[in-house]
Amino acid sequence: MGQNAFYTGLSGLRAHSAAINVIGNNLANVNTVGYKSGRASFGDYFNVSGARLGGNGSTNQVGLGVGMVGVQQLFNQGALQPTEVETDLALQGNGFFYLKTPDGMSTFSRAGNFSFDANGDLVDPSGNKVQGYIEKDSQGRIIPTGAIGDINIPVGMTAPPAVTTYFEPRFNLNSEAQVDDPATTVDESEPFQFSVGTSVYDSRGVEHNLTIQFVPQDSDGDGRLDQWAWEARVPREDLDITINPGDPDYYVVDSGTMTFDGDGNMVTPGANISLSIPAWSSGASAQTVEWRLYDSQGSGLAHSYAENSAVESISQDGYGLGRLHSLSIDPDGLVSGVFTNGQTLELAQLAIASFNNPDGLFRRGDNTYLTSVGSGQAAIGTAQTGGRGAIVSRALELSNVDITEQFTSLIVAERGYQANSRVITTADSVLQETLAIKR
Repeated sequence: MGQNAFYTGLSGLRAHSAAINVIGNNLANVNTVGYKSGRASFGDYFNVSGARLGGNGSTNQVGLGVGMVGVQQLFNQGALQPTEVETDLALQGNGFFYLKTPDGMSTFSRAGNFSFDANGDLVDPSGNKVQGYIEKDSQGRIIPTGAIGDINIPVGMTAPPAVTTYFEPRFNLNSEAQVDDPATTVDESEPFQFSVGTSVYDSRGVEHNLTIQFVPQDSDGDGRLDQWAWEARVPREDLDITINPGDPDYYVVDSGTMTFDGDGNMVTPGANISLSIPAWSSGASAQTVEWRLYDSQGSGLAHSYAENSAVESISQDGYGLGRLHSLSIDPDGLVSGVFTNGQTLELAQLAIASFNNPDGLFRRGDNTYLTSVGSGQAAIGTAQTGGRGAIVSRALELSNVDITEQFTSLIVAERGYQANSRVITTADSVLQETLAIKR
């Protein structure tokens, strides 16, 4: 026995020591968000001493030990832990979050414990900025193949107002309403009045009240209700007009009558009504609001049945200035803002990277990776496309380290280390015996 046994045993000590380091690193990161465990891979060394074959035709090779040829990264899915933080994100399936360091370097991560910094940028705990699609089309929708940049949502973000262009009430006017005076007009003293009210918004987002006041009429004097007179009113003080002493506190925008057939269906007016409102005192210009009396199929929205007058529903398309109230992130990574004016707007869409060989990624630290020759270039896209996984909001992917498996591997590595140390002590004993022959 030569000195090769010493070096063979030493190589075993080094290899198993490195394996213990890998296992120790896994156990140290058992609670690291998005951490992917490593596995030591060994390879044997050979010494070819000659071309002569043995009697059974085998090669004449003597092993020189073992070495660690690499640490394989295991990208199997980690468990998902629900949280109450909207910006906590987990990837369920393949892919990596795409980040930019403060100096502009591209990095990638499975850890989705993100938050907004003082500038409104979505960042990880190390300050790396989360990248996403931020370009929008003419309808305000994110273009998932457009420009990629920092996801920035500043504090106090607002959604612009929209002017009211129509309102659409559905209501019933009581066909059994009493008419005391055939010449009844729409005034405040009439006891059988009924009103339909709605909000309208001017171009500056200021809310105003628009009221349609109804009163039953007997147009032919036979003592029976046969039509309803109506007036469209807005508060006079809301308008940019001169107010004289004695003027009522409302301004009549328009007026007319409404009639129904014997089945309670509306006969007149036979079309929607356009109401022209003068300029507002808020500084907003005059606007035209359509009173929709018919739906898209031409059916009337007002009826006169033998039931109490009532509004069934009313809608209009305007809204005031909105401030960001909350965020939502869907499985495709689309970030939407919910605003106080009831609007939901698309703000960004997270960019997700995929690789031909994730095992070839270079660990940079801080839960991030860099590309390498082994990994190939990143293919950037959106979640749930191109083999990329789905995004789960209000959740974090935990470390995929299996403690039981790691402790088992640790025992095996320890036994391997002990066995190789025994090789060295045995080789030393043999060498001592060899030296003793001379004596």
